Amino acid sequence: MMNNGFEVRPVNYRERIQFRCTCCGDCCRHIEESVMLESLDAYRLAKYLRQIDPYVKNIEDALAKYAAPILLTDNGFPVYVLKTWGEDDACIFLKENRCSVYPARPRTCRLYPLTAAPASNGQLCYFLCRDKPHHFVGDSIRVRDWVKEHFKREDQEFLIEEYARIPRLGQAMKQIKEDDLARAIVLVMFRRYYNYDLDAPFLPQFCRNMEALQHEMEQLIKQD
Repeated sequence: MMNNGFEVRPVNYRERIQFRCTCCGDCCRHIEESVMLESLDAYRLAKYLRQIDPYVKNIEDALAKYAAPILLTDNGFPVYVLKTWGEDDACIFLKENRCSVYPARPRTCRLYPLTAAPASNGQLCYFLCRDKPHHFVGDSIRVRDWVKEHFKREDQEFLIEEYARIPRLGQAMKQIKEDDLARAIVLVMFRRYYNYDLDAPFLPQFCRNMEALQHEMEQLIKQD
C-alpha cells in the first residue's frame, strides 16, 4: 500500500515492530512542501516558539516565519507546510542535525514511523511507514506503547474531529463560485489556523471555529 509515495502497511495495537531512530536527519531532508501543519500543530508550535523566539508572539508570527501556504486541491483548499532551507531542502527547524522544536514537533514527525487514518467505526487505525528501511533494525517497540507515548488523547480527539469535518468542508469548497473563491480561502485559513487563543485549550476552540466556518461557507454558497 502506498501513502503519499511511501510504502505503508496496517499494524495492530498488539504488534511489535523493529525500529530505532539513528538521528541521521534523513526524515528532515528533501521535504519541500511535504510536511503539512494541521491546526493543532500550528497551535502547539506557536505556543512553544513564543518561549524561545522573541519575534513570535502568536500563531500569525509563527506561520509567517516558519511555514508557507499552499493549495492542497484544484478547487483551492489551503494548508500550511513547513518551510525548508539549503540545497537538500531540510526542515527549517533542523539545526545541527537535531530538531530545534522537538517538544512541539508536528504530528507527522511525532508519530513516525507510524501514521494514523480514520477507521470505518469512527476511530483511528494505524499504519507503519516503510520509507526509511535503515530505521527498521535493532530495538523492538510495541505499537500500543508508541501511540500511548507519542499520540496523546488530545491528538486522537482532534484527528477524529478533523477527519469528520474535512469532507463536508471540501464539498462546500467545490460549490463556491470562482469569484468567491478567494474569500472562501481566507475564511478557511482564518478558522483553521489563526483564530486561536494560545492560553486557552485548543480543542473547544477548534470545534467552535469549524462550526463557524461551515456556516460561513454555507452563506457563501447561498449568496451565489
